[in-house]
Amino acid sequence: MTIAAVPAARRFQPRDVLRQVLISHPTVSPDGERVAYTRRTIEGGEYRFRIWSVPWRGGRAQRLTAGDVDLRPRFSPDGERLLFLSNRSGRIQPWVLPLAGGEPTQLVELDGDVGASEWSPDGRRVLLLAPSGEQRFVVGDPEKPVARHITDITWRLDMLGVRDQFTSVWLVDAVGGRPRRLTDSAYEVADAFWHPDGKRIGLLADRRPEAGVLELPEFFIVPVDGGSPRRVAGLAQYVAAARWSEGGRLALLGNDGESPAGWVNHTLHLAERGRTRRLAPELDRTLFNATTGDMLDVTAQEPPPLFWLDEQTLVALVNDQGRSIPHRFVADGSHEALAEGEIVAYALAAGGGRAAVAACVGGHAGDIYAVERGALRSLTRDGGRWFRQFAQEPERVRAKVRGGPNLEAFLWRARGRRRGLVLHVHGGPYLAHGPMPWIEMVALADAGFHVLAPNPRGSVGYGEQYAKAIHGAWGEVDQADFLRLVDWAIREGLVERDRVGVLGLSYGGLTVTYLLGRHPGRFAAGVAENPVTDYLAEYGNADVGPLIGTWATGVEPWEDGERMRAASPVAEIHRNKAPLLLLQCEGDLRCPPVNGEIVFAILRALERPVEMVRYPEEFHLMFAVGRPDRRVDRIERIVDWFREHL
Repeated sequence: MTIAAVPAARRFQPRDVLRQVLISHPTVSPDGERVAYTRRTIEGGEYRFRIWSVPWRGGRAQRLTAGDVDLRPRFSPDGERLLFLSNRSGRIQPWVLPLAGGEPTQLVELDGDVGASEWSPDGRRVLLLAPSGEQRFVVGDPEKPVARHITDITWRLDMLGVRDQFTSVWLVDAVGGRPRRLTDSAYEVADAFWHPDGKRIGLLADRRPEAGVLELPEFFIVPVDGGSPRRVAGLAQYVAAARWSEGGRLALLGNDGESPAGWVNHTLHLAERGRTRRLAPELDRTLFNATTGDMLDVTAQEPPPLFWLDEQTLVALVNDQGRSIPHRFVADGSHEALAEGEIVAYALAAGGGRAAVAACVGGHAGDIYAVERGALRSLTRDGGRWFRQFAQEPERVRAKVRGGPNLEAFLWRARGRRRGLVLHVHGGPYLAHGPMPWIEMVALADAGFHVLAPNPRGSVGYGEQYAKAIHGAWGEVDQADFLRLVDWAIREGLVERDRVGVLGLSYGGLTVTYLLGRHPGRFAAGVAENPVTDYLAEYGNADVGPLIGTWATGVEPWEDGERMRAASPVAEIHRNKAPLLLLQCEGDLRCPPVNGEIVFAILRALERPVEMVRYPEEFHLMFAVGRPDRRVDRIERIVDWFREHL
């Protein structure tokens, strides 16, 4: 069966990335009458973040701030002030804007960037998450250190770099004054929030000595006036988010399973009388947005959003077959979806008994939506306007793997003259593709390529066992899924056998190099971005290398180093003859450059068609938040590579 191409009013060009508007960080006013949010634009080649507000009942959005970086708004309990983070002083610090009129004022100046800020229940104090101010590793002058004395595997993290200081809880009066550090500098605070009585603060932290190998936060309470944190609750592995209701009921969201690995569902629990009780135990889905891409805010996934609507009801996001849907959870154990359709909600907020999301709907870019009457009602349009002429709702397609499961993928059809098909592999691996494009998918479709984005075994949103299926055998299990989907596309007349390319980032890059080496001749060209190619090199070089190495193969290096080597994509990359483009962020700590360098060296020594492009300073998620001109360059190279080689 031959499938016709889809016409378009104007083709997407890589420089259209510079028109992108990204909506995120929604917050609902205490009376439920307004939603404030962050609007990211690109101006003069740089990102600008400003805060806007829109009435709940609908109407024109109003810009509230005009700084270069203003983000993460929070309404005061009386609704008269807006707390937000800004770089107006040269660092990210808390500022307060009177909503009745007037200029914002800086609340305090800490030595490091502030990551979060929250009003106390009475609005008299503000909680901040910021560096502790005490060095962990530095020997000598912090500005010109003699050395770093490292004792923890977790000494650095991608996006954060070297963790010379842990994050601590700080308190400051809402009228300003001297800040006071509430928690010790010896451990990392992952999140913190007020108890409704205003006298205590809940925090998520791992205070065990073993946290130097792997941090698994538990729930603690610390008195506002000072004292040692007291452990109150935990889950089998870790708590990812927690919230109190106004009446003091405590909800925990996190991993209560057999492993800290990403295939285990995040589940919701109530902490009652010293015990935890799981809500909706029959729901075999994870409670956070696992659908990824550059059309949404990739920074909004941690901590997973969780809010109380009233004393009996919570709202959270549920990832289901590529979608991310707001759900209501009731204390009696019942639950229901609050909307239907091809929705990818990536941020959530609640206030005044109402909930709002930032979401991509039907293949469009993200906007703010009110959640009401079982559906989403659009509150803003400025997030999606730039993309509207390029939008194409993808088709869900399915194929059966012989001896395996039914597979689902999303298909973006080529526009104009057909050139071939690109298999787009998502990262993680415990994430998902959804009914929402990546920008390079749009660019490829408008350049004449069908784009097939599968959710193979290992993907989240199809049940825990489906995600677990590849654990300890990355590439070995899911390779059959990718090949079966390519065979399906050929049978359906989407592409000729010799015009199939493969593209992926992170675990997607791992898959590209794995498939090219294990199945030479099946793909005409590949692009691998920030790949993992050598599990032993990854084990010692990456920020979470020991986890990746063992989750990929199921063994430690001293147990079976030969298996780790033989299972690595690099082990058979010498068999590949297809043109391969390697894209690498030089500051990537999650999938360090050594992975791509090994592949490049092997293929170049064999005089195979291989090129490597490196982006200085950029970390793992450059595709979504990197310097805008580098994002343009990346997309141009991907499209040009497949134009040349398919």
